[in-house]
Amino acid sequence: MNEIKRLKTALLNDPGAESTSKSFGVLIPIMETPHGLSVLFEVRARNLRRQPGEICFPGGSTMKDEPATDAAIREASEELLIAPSSIEVLDELDVVNVYSGDTLQPVVGLLKDYDYTFSSDEVAEVFTVPLTFFLETQPERYNVAMRSVPVEGFPYDRIEGGKTYAWDSSYRSIYFYKYDGRNIWGLTAGIINDFIEKLRRGGYFKK
Repeated sequence: MNEIKRLKTALLNDPGAESTSKSFGVLIPIMETPHGLSVLFEVRARNLRRQPGEICFPGGSTMKDEPATDAAIREASEELLIAPSSIEVLDELDVVNVYSGDTLQPVVGLLKDYDYTFSSDEVAEVFTVPLTFFLETQPERYNVAMRSVPVEGFPYDRIEGGKTYAWDSSYRSIYFYKYDGRNIWGLTAGIINDFIEKLRRGGYFKK
């Protein structure tokens, strides 16, 4: 076998490198309230290692070979202390590529007969925001610069410019909603903004 043929064969036979990125599923819970259709949010428990006290949606990482939508339902049922059958999946939004390299699947789900229960191990409290608030309110938007910062031991002597090398910067948008004294921001606010934009494009409007 000549070198070109060996090269082609190796390229065709490569199964691909095993991905080290994680996949997540989150539920955008919709429920009927006295204020009309509302979105349910969680406040993360204060004792959690990651993002304690922040506002978020129910969700978590997928298990081996588990679809992200199934993970969203599983995690939501555990965090809200409800049966998976009490969640009616309405739609899947576009997958979000998180800046860490992970992927996140937002899932819109209708909660049936939910009584504001939650697991105190993971959740400090839950609250709802009328859907009309998001339809009528534009989020604040701020840009954050993402810069490359070499860590200790980086071989500056092997690149042109050394420590003065002009690293490229990129930017990502951070969204904020303020409702009843609460700040809904970051990835959660971005997901809500995507959800609302989809409703607008689909012709949803307040009667």
